[in-house]
Amino acid sequence: MVEAQEMVTDIKDKTANPTPLGFTGLGLSAVLLSLSYIGLFPVDSMIVAMAIFLGGFAQVFAGLMAWKKGSVFGGTAFCAFGLFWFSLAALILMPALGWVEAPTPISLAAYLSLWGVYTFVMLIATLKLGSKAIMFVFVTLFLLFMLLAIVNATGNAGLLVIAGYDGLVMGLGALYTALGIVLNDAYGKTIVPI
Repeated sequence: MVEAQEMVTDIKDKTANPTPLGFTGLGLSAVLLSLSYIGLFPVDSMIVAMAIFLGGFAQVFAGLMAWKKGSVFGGTAFCAFGLFWFSLAALILMPALGWVEAPTPISLAAYLSLWGVYTFVMLIATLKLGSKAIMFVFVTLFLLFMLLAIVNATGNAGLLVIAGYDGLVMGLGALYTALGIVLNDAYGKTIVPI
């Protein structure tokens, strides 16, 4: 009688780290949108296209890749915030196309407040990740959502400019994180502290 041998296969995960893609999508989209809040240019097709194709798709793709690698935080954060960018683009496009009425300032304040609460909970999770850069992005993102909620609830145009600068800092922080991870990976050592 021949005994069956157990076959063990060792499969190594050779997929790349999706985090830089996710933070690139967030960073570039946030910088452009924040520059419109500061008053450099209006919210136009450039911002909507960036929201859909980089903020949305890049982050959702990064989230799906993070999920495949077993990262609950990365999968959840990137997919959720990628879908945020899609919903933001829809809030701009659907009224322009005459499909629905534009959101009222108070409903937009509620939308942004909910995203702020969600971001705060994700911020708490970043405390365990050990990355000051990622923590910084979530602190400034939380502040951005709360500032924008207050702007929509009160109509305070001066506060919108402050929110724009916070968003600019957050977007640049996200880009720092993304490019730092890429450089550290390319050189095989810590070039940029994350």
